[in-house]
Amino acid sequence: MQSTMEQTSFNNVGFIFFFMLIALAIVLIPAIFFLITQQNTLKAIQPENRTMNPGEVWLQLIPLFGWVWQFIVVSRISDSLRREFNSWTNDTIFQGQGNAAIYVGYSKPTYGIGLAMCICNCCTIVPCLGYLAWLGALVCWIIYWVQLTEWKGKVQRRFY
Repeated sequence: MQSTMEQTSFNNVGFIFFFMLIALAIVLIPAIFFLITQQNTLKAIQPENRTMNPGEVWLQLIPLFGWVWQFIVVSRISDSLRREFNSWTNDTIFQGQGNAAIYVGYSKPTYGIGLAMCICNCCTIVPCLGYLAWLGALVCWIIYWVQLTEWKGKVQRRFY
């Protein structure tokens, strides 16, 4: 009788462990692709216009520190994009039309939705608000990811 109970307990622990691995993969795989997008966005920007090194985005994976670092990454990517587009002001490719022709009035591209994503991420630990904040963070994260991809494409089209 004792071995049957131990066997059942072991099976339950194994099932829980397997379920946790699957849940971790479901969360971690998209997060890694997102960080690759952030890194590639920074790589597309000329080095003199970057406000951070592309590899520094991976620091967001550090528990607790990542919650603070995400705000810094969002701000620095936005500043880097702004600096990149501002450097194109007098470029002959655009026949002197200036910044307005390039980024259509965005002073800090991707910053607003990125900041909303970070705030919602931090609010997920607030009791009773956590699930709603998580949903908001998910929506903002997807929108931010799409915007990053679009702005990276604008930078890459400039050089290729």
